[in-house]
Amino acid sequence: MSTIAELIGFRPDPLNNVTAFVAGLECEIESVASRVSDEMFTATEDGSLRNHGCEFISAPSQKEPLLTGFKDLHARLEFYDRTEAFSARTSTHVHVNCRPLQDHQVKNLMLLYALFEEFFFAMVSADRRSNIHCVPLGETFLSANYRHDLTYQMARWHKYTALNLLPLGKLGTVEFRHLQGTGDANLVEEWLTTLENLWKLAQKVEISTTTVGNELLVKDWFYTIFGHSKRVMALEPCIKDMIKNSLIDVKLSLA
Repeated sequence: MSTIAELIGFRPDPLNNVTAFVAGLECEIESVASRVSDEMFTATEDGSLRNHGCEFISAPSQKEPLLTGFKDLHARLEFYDRTEAFSARTSTHVHVNCRPLQDHQVKNLMLLYALFEEFFFAMVSADRRSNIHCVPLGETFLSANYRHDLTYQMARWHKYTALNLLPLGKLGTVEFRHLQGTGDANLVEEWLTTLENLWKLAQKVEISTTTVGNELLVKDWFYTIFGHSKRVMALEPCIKDMIKNSLIDVKLSLA
């Protein structure tokens, strides 16, 4: 089976073979008075922002250096008005490196995400669910394509879905667009840990009509992805109700 790096044809790069979880952050912030770039983050313009808005894009890094860079960035930032830094226009996107994963493992990641999508949204601000730049997969037509291979799906994907597969073709990453604009390092750490757990699980599981029909196994997947989050674990009694629609979509894709 081909890795994403092989499937897309990326040039030789350490990211093609790295075995650790690697991600990049895109931090949208408004009312920014100091646009200082450093080794980790580069300040760029973003036309979707207002009020002296700026997007800070990180280098791809493992989780701990990325969190340290995030904290350093926010320690150095100066604002015209700090209370206006994180309006509803801002968000924090995460690109997860998938170059070393095999294509079926990335499809596993997508299906696991689709199955538990409601819990991912439970971790972010409630207004993100209705944001036109972060549309839940469960509210799109894309579930009809889950049965097809990644190449087919990428050709028909949409940029503004909460889980975005389009960057696979250019960067070798899957983008998670859920998280609101924030300077809260604890929230970002919780989110990155969730995505790391998903990334790791996708490389181990077999997703089939048998496995998704096994209620105990599906709960085990839930605990593996979200077990570190007290907020999500409080929703554990609601698993069956919260995944009933997405479970149908995933099962149909495997039929």
